[in-house]
Amino acid sequence: MAVNDILVLIPSHSLEDFPTDQGDQPSAGLLNAFAVAWHPKLIAEAAQLPRWHRADDPPQPQPGQIIFIPEVCDGWLPHDWSDRSRAAGATVVTGLVRRDELAAAAVGTPEQLALDADLVSDCYALGTTWLLLELLSRQMRNFGNIDELRLQNRAVSAARAIVAGDRETAEAHLRGAFEVLQEARERFYPVDCYLLDLCLVVPDVAASLLPTVLHQPHVTNVLIAGNDLQRLAAEHPATVAALRTAAASGQICVLGGEARERPLPLLPLESVLWGFRRGQAIYQEVLGLSPRVWGRRRFGLSPVLPQILQQLGYVGALHVALDDGIYPDAEHSRLRWQGVDESLLDAFSRIPLAADSAPSYLRFPARMAESMDNDHVAAVALARWPEVSAPWFDDLRRMQRYAPVLGKWITFEQLFAASGSPGRLCAYQAKEYFTANLLQHVARREPNPISRYADHVLRRRRFDAALWCRSMTALLLGEPVETAETQSLEEALECCGPDQAAEDRTGQVEQQLSAAEQAWPDRLASVLIGSAQESQPGFLAINPLSFARRVTLSLPDLISPPAIEGPIKAVDFHFTDRASRWVTVDLPGCGFVWIPTNQAARDTSSAGAHRPTTDPWIIRNERIELTLNEETGGILQVRHPLRRENRFSQVLSYRFPRERKYVVEVDGEQHTVRSQYAEARCEGQDIHPGHGAIQSAVTWGVISDPTNHELLARFRQTVRIFRLRPVVHIQIELSDLRIPEGDPWNNYFCCRFAWDDSAASITRSHLDGAHGIAGERFESSDFVEIATASERTTIVTHGLPFHRKTGPRMLDTLLVVAGEERRRFEFTVVLDHAYPLEAARDLTGPVYVVPTSAPPRSGRSGWLFHVDARNVQLQRVLHVSDMPAEIDEHPVRGPGFALRLLETEGRGRNVLLRCFRTPIFARKRDLKGATLRELALDGDAVLIEMRAYEIAEVELRFAQ
Repeated sequence: MAVNDILVLIPSHSLEDFPTDQGDQPSAGLLNAFAVAWHPKLIAEAAQLPRWHRADDPPQPQPGQIIFIPEVCDGWLPHDWSDRSRAAGATVVTGLVRRDELAAAAVGTPEQLALDADLVSDCYALGTTWLLLELLSRQMRNFGNIDELRLQNRAVSAARAIVAGDRETAEAHLRGAFEVLQEARERFYPVDCYLLDLCLVVPDVAASLLPTVLHQPHVTNVLIAGNDLQRLAAEHPATVAALRTAAASGQICVLGGEARERPLPLLPLESVLWGFRRGQAIYQEVLGLSPRVWGRRRFGLSPVLPQILQQLGYVGALHVALDDGIYPDAEHSRLRWQGVDESLLDAFSRIPLAADSAPSYLRFPARMAESMDNDHVAAVALARWPEVSAPWFDDLRRMQRYAPVLGKWITFEQLFAASGSPGRLCAYQAKEYFTANLLQHVARREPNPISRYADHVLRRRRFDAALWCRSMTALLLGEPVETAETQSLEEALECCGPDQAAEDRTGQVEQQLSAAEQAWPDRLASVLIGSAQESQPGFLAINPLSFARRVTLSLPDLISPPAIEGPIKAVDFHFTDRASRWVTVDLPGCGFVWIPTNQAARDTSSAGAHRPTTDPWIIRNERIELTLNEETGGILQVRHPLRRENRFSQVLSYRFPRERKYVVEVDGEQHTVRSQYAEARCEGQDIHPGHGAIQSAVTWGVISDPTNHELLARFRQTVRIFRLRPVVHIQIELSDLRIPEGDPWNNYFCCRFAWDDSAASITRSHLDGAHGIAGERFESSDFVEIATASERTTIVTHGLPFHRKTGPRMLDTLLVVAGEERRRFEFTVVLDHAYPLEAARDLTGPVYVVPTSAPPRSGRSGWLFHVDARNVQLQRVLHVSDMPAEIDEHPVRGPGFALRLLETEGRGRNVLLRCFRTPIFARKRDLKGATLRELALDGDAVLIEMRAYEIAEVELRFAQ
């Protein structure tokens, strides 16, 4: 029986309330029903377009009618309506989902029909496009815009040409049909809209599937990390060769950035920059180009990124998370992403639809309408793996061959290069970003979810300090700043953490790093000493950091106490106990102080020596009086000896997953207590007040469940204070633990800090800058600062990154969660230090003490670089970049070097930089080496204008 009517039932009253929140199978059945309804055999026979009708009130069936009933409509139909329709002579297609099944039930198999399969698929694409356009027009508050008569004439003519085998005529009429749909869309959105194909590539699936992507007719965006690209090139060179050709022709836009997708917000800044340098080198080596659009699969967003990406030559970025993580979720097809330093970069922040998911295409009209309403340029991205089984993705690609009804396929680079408004200005803060790495590590049962980050941060600090010694030696001797040795060690260090897969290489890296920490400072000391004319043994203390530091050095080989003069501020010399020979010394930034081994001291008394205490629970020095808590074994209070207010308290504890209720007795009265925290109980203490450079106290005890007194852990805590320094050092050792389970943010052992002022502001570190916090949970590997109007307390975490604010005056730093194997931890608390990152680097960065045979030729104290702003840190010494004339219009040649500087406090200012030689030329360059501007010289000083949080590379040139 010939078909005279094509009907699709829908589970709604009209297209206005068409369902878009169905599951995969119901969505697929609904979409495929509309697509197969446009089969050319059906339309050729019916000589009219398919129509839809509400399923809860279906029309009377007629002979010759073909009715598609998607599975989702089963609950809407009247009882036995399908059977009555068949009895009336209609063909009812129901209970099927896949296109081939639907087509076979409606018109027969492709073998029976002998139609051009490619043109049949084009008709399916026309049906999908028609449905999505109808839904889109309603989302855009427009109705009845399609010229139904013209569309019907074109569709019927195309269908008859396909049945007749006339491909050329069929394509012409299909093009006309798609153009009718495009005209309808242009009535409510008359400018271009765009589709972006985002293909995610990993080596395990790329080898067999990526070639299909590379040979597609429309452009594609390929997102691949540097190490994945390198592995793919090694294992499948032919595939990478095709990718290189496609990228060079513009058919493929490569997105990427770093060598590996590590947890960027939890890394030191130098680790992040190394990742980008290494990644760019890999892309250049394998593809002959560097990506111009940044993106990654794993969460790694940060407001520091715009300036890094801009300086590396990127034109845009994906400000979306394809992984778990919290970030500003305002969606725009094109925005101006303003970094913390006010750098601007174009970005795409609309969450991509999953190209392999049927519900994505039901949501497509709403997503496109949202972009049309709110963006200057409407665009929707579809993310996928190289292989896509969803036929609707192919429908949208086929649509492109005829007319861009729902959007034109372009690359992200083309999107950012499009003329017109750059989009809304969006300035985000670091506190709006938060990773899910801790949860992911625990969920995957990976070892050391906390200490892996602490270990990497501290190793990186050690490497940077040792590298400064190596770089200074090279500058003084006229050698290259960067060598294969330094590059190899840096790569080994970065590749061994904090990734789980590299844990087995940690021991080897530790050996190499320890050897460098011994050899590089020793060589610098020998260069500074030179050829000694007379023997005068001593110790050369080298400060690799760019700010002045007061340190307490243990010098057991001192023969006699040095004089307290100049940089030497205090001496504690025990004639019989060599372990009790200490010197407190002020070191200049990027400088050194020489201390003689044997000197007839004119004055070895320490100025302002503290008074001894008789209280067994108190230790004090000139700056601090610390009282231990007799009940918990923690710190009861810390205050200035001449002031009454408590600066902070501290205790070890365990957080239960849920609140517990128990009864305590106070002064004979019972009270009900509700708390999620365990009880710490001190079992003993050992106080060493003494008169030396270091005062210490040790407490030990247990952490137990207050409801049943079950042992949760044992602890041993050592507290130290140092002469002439407002610093409290805390060492913690846990044992006999009951390992936490489940959510690491809600079940953990922790070090708890408390303070008095609930209005105090909290600042933490993020990529070596000081930033605020929002909410309870935050991450900071360097410090947490608690600041009031008159006081600043800086808690240096020694790499521990995860913290939870549990009240207006309390902070937990997580120590042990599920899977964590570390049992020893350190904290240092600094009072009233105006620059918290400086304090953190001071207390975690090394001071190198090198035995020498003579003092330096230049004098007993000196510096090699001087930065006059304490909120500007010298990060690294770099080689000079002689850029070609086509990149740098005014290249300057000659010996020199570059320095990387970082503003850490969010306060821009002018900075004077001095070095051990007088430069003849200075310029500020970007991270690729191109000149940004020339800098003014004032004698031996360079004047640098630093923006808030700016990363600046300053290149200096000297006379031959």
